[in-house]
Amino acid sequence: MNDNEDIPIINDLVLIGGGHSHLSVIMELSKKPLKGNRITLISNEIDTPYSGMIPGFIEGIYSWRESHIDLYKLCLKLSVRFIHSEVTKISAINKEVFLKGRPNLKFDVLSINSGIESNYTKIEGAQKNCVQVKPISKLANNFLKEIKNFNSIAFIGGGAGSVELALALKKRLNDKKKSLKITIVTGKNGILSSFPAKTKKISLNALKEANIKLLENKEVIQVKKDKLIMSDGTVLNIDKSILSTNAMAPKWIKNSDIQLNEESFIVVNNAFQTNHNFIFAAGDIVDFNNENLKKAGVFAVRSGKPLAKSLRNYILNGTSYTYKFNKNYLALIGLANGLAIATKYNFSYSTKTNFYLKKFIDKRFIKKFNNLDNNKIFIIKKIIRHIIEIFKTNKMYDYNNINQMQCKGCAAKVPYNALKNTLSKKIISTSEDATTITNHPNLFQSVDMINAIISDPYVLGKIAANHAISDIISVNSKIISALMILQLPHSKSIINARDLEQVTYGSNEIFESFNCSISGGHTMIGKDQDPVIGFSITGEKKKSLNFKKLNKNIKINDVLILTNKIGSGIIFAGINNDLIDSYFQIEVINQMQDGNIAFGNITEKLNILSMTDITGFGLANHLLNLIKRDNGKTGLTVFPKKIPIFSGVEEAIKKKVKSSLFENNYLIAKEAIVYNRDEDFIDEILYDPQTVGGLAFIIPKEKKEQQFEILKKYKINFTEIGHVNDLDNKIKIL
Repeated sequence: MNDNEDIPIINDLVLIGGGHSHLSVIMELSKKPLKGNRITLISNEIDTPYSGMIPGFIEGIYSWRESHIDLYKLCLKLSVRFIHSEVTKISAINKEVFLKGRPNLKFDVLSINSGIESNYTKIEGAQKNCVQVKPISKLANNFLKEIKNFNSIAFIGGGAGSVELALALKKRLNDKKKSLKITIVTGKNGILSSFPAKTKKISLNALKEANIKLLENKEVIQVKKDKLIMSDGTVLNIDKSILSTNAMAPKWIKNSDIQLNEESFIVVNNAFQTNHNFIFAAGDIVDFNNENLKKAGVFAVRSGKPLAKSLRNYILNGTSYTYKFNKNYLALIGLANGLAIATKYNFSYSTKTNFYLKKFIDKRFIKKFNNLDNNKIFIIKKIIRHIIEIFKTNKMYDYNNINQMQCKGCAAKVPYNALKNTLSKKIISTSEDATTITNHPNLFQSVDMINAIISDPYVLGKIAANHAISDIISVNSKIISALMILQLPHSKSIINARDLEQVTYGSNEIFESFNCSISGGHTMIGKDQDPVIGFSITGEKKKSLNFKKLNKNIKINDVLILTNKIGSGIIFAGINNDLIDSYFQIEVINQMQDGNIAFGNITEKLNILSMTDITGFGLANHLLNLIKRDNGKTGLTVFPKKIPIFSGVEEAIKKKVKSSLFENNYLIAKEAIVYNRDEDFIDEILYDPQTVGGLAFIIPKEKKEQQFEILKKYKINFTEIGHVNDLDNKIKIL
């Protein structure tokens, strides 16, 4: 993760959580990168909300994107490794982070800026029956979805969060649900107990005008599905309750060997260091230097730059950077009526100017992270890299295309035209996806390799294994042997070992599902900042079907089936070029990790006439290869609108997104494509390169229903996308 590729990685800095402090940390450390330092961000969310804008999002002032920071894109642009996972524990002694359902991640230096939770431990039934305000990311994801069908809602807690959210919700739903009843139950301390009397007075007036009921000095002791039970025995009947009480630390912190205070928050000194000087922490999760700071976003934001300085100093020379907070800050509370309260020291007032000031501050903060292309520092760095590239290659590039990123995964393969013009016809001619071994007709061999479509080495290992295995599945064979080819980043040996562990752990998970293990391979060091992974796999044909015999029986109107969805090349091209949101990749990566394992285990139960996996040359070219194998000189009729695609594909196509291999795939296939209608934008999916795509296969038309029942029985995702026609090696589009 270095600007200078010749500098080895010598330090792993791991950041847990995409909170406000860590956002600033990765920005600061990316402006002037530390030589040999690799940064990894672990987050259970791809999008992180800016807490100050969530009431505005609930009210409808801001859209989802305007109030959330795309962590994946931020990391991508700043060369930070991103791991989408949930932390379960930290071992400071062993310097490793425990992650849910995957291998531990080792580190040299660690920083923690994770979310906190609403404290549900003191109220019976609160965890089960309440929507929790904290962590704020979960609230933003679920809040409107949870409450839209309710007519009476209660907020438990009398802080600023309850006030802002209750007013925002009332404003949003006022036109649609005039009968909506909202109540705030404050507890024994009353409303806004930590704020001046004037702030409280203004808020009470706003709540009254919005017809929001207030129950002060009453404590909730039990939450049931449809009621709150108070300490004095009274009952409040409600449809749903929102828990907005004081915060508590998440359970995984308590399971870790880091010093905590009585409330289980991490104890840090004024350099943000824990009792282990190589572990840092900031934000709501910490007790900073025993100063009893409020759990307020302002302190998390203010922590970013000094935390970055402290981390930089420690990594460079083992020293720290001490910091002292100014506890006085301007608090702005939105009232959802065009006004906001400004409070500092003991002074409070409410004006429209405050509302616009809050909007300005919030939008300026989030713009820093969502609009890096307009950041002067990073623009200058991009120009410098461009100039260096000119000197390296002695070739001028179009500056407007600097942002266009070469696609990765299988979309990074050498174009077919280059292969066609260089390799012998024997190698590139139409064939099965895996080749038979000379003198051993029942044995098939295949080799496949991909570069890092994502930066998580464990998940990449799973994806690479699934991608290579698909070739063997497509020739109806059982995997009997696998060799790994692995290129790792230039790093010191202990970091090479860490990356190797992550990659092999992920890969082995896939191979073990086929009762096979990686028996060896070859490793090397390269200049790529992430691993490049491949496998040479040997398979043995399953004896229940004779593919060569069946291939001769393909008939007109036999059925064309596609498993799983396609569009992975477009999705990653759209994300990498900042044209669609990163959350679209979640569905894609989940499919890539599942691969074609389930289908591979039942191929012998199906009457498959011919089959191919869909990879880098796109659906159209793989289908052409599939049909050219048939001696009957048949073709295929395909219905592009029936092809199952990932969420986000249509949006990306409409925004003119194309994978870097798209044009070449189109040029290869276009002469064999026959249109029976006008061309449609969705037809572009035919030429999109896939990584761990599904499998396309032909089954006899007379056995269609029987075959469908088998596929359904084993829960295979499949779609009928066309049929065999009488055109000679052509694809007709309908």
